[in-house]
Amino acid sequence: MNTFQPIKQVKASEEVSNQLKQAIFQGKFSVGDKLPSERELIESFQVSRTVVREAIKSLEAKDLVEIKQGATGGAFVKALTFERLSNDCKDLFFLGQMSFNEICQARLAIEPIVAGLAAKYCTQEQATQLREANAHESDSLAYPETVFLRSRVHYLLADMCQNRFLMAIDKSLIQLVASIVQQFQPDTDKIHPAGLHNSIVDAVIAGDEKAAEEAMRSHLTEFIGLLAGIEEEYRNSR
Repeated sequence: MNTFQPIKQVKASEEVSNQLKQAIFQGKFSVGDKLPSERELIESFQVSRTVVREAIKSLEAKDLVEIKQGATGGAFVKALTFERLSNDCKDLFFLGQMSFNEICQARLAIEPIVAGLAAKYCTQEQATQLREANAHESDSLAYPETVFLRSRVHYLLADMCQNRFLMAIDKSLIQLVASIVQQFQPDTDKIHPAGLHNSIVDAVIAGDEKAAEEAMRSHLTEFIGLLAGIEEEYRNSR
């Protein structure tokens, strides 16, 4: 049990929960593994039984562990599920175990395909929705409204692609970036200048699959560069 450090902060249960969570994400506990007993955790973290129980309840609420009763019971690590992808990756980002670049590389692989499919299947009603979303992306620069407005085009494209698996993955990645950005709230026009979606929207509405893919790829490449600068500022400020 040399993995953990004694807790001295006021919010001890949160710190215990964070260290256990990080250990799980780093693979020190695999799916199905039982976490150390309450007594072991109390000794390792040098905290009370109440603090340990609160920390375990927090992990259970995040669906990271399953509590089993009985002589062989305890807290057992659960498998990551698709529904929890966004929240789990957000935790990894703030624990320093994942970067914007890694997240956006996944978006760069998926979203051009989504944009191409959206162009293929775009209806007049959807074209109108895209134009409206793009035209109103700067209606508010205040958080959290600005995050939704600047992400709206991406969500619509995901809905349009007619591939539910791609749609779910894409929306998870969009939501992941949005939730991270919302937490430290950089200047909106610095991280996502207005007008970045214009060429994508035009290509999709025109039904040009190749142009839509290329426009999305170009947009995300630029966006990754902007996010890298924001992330560096964030990491250096900690």
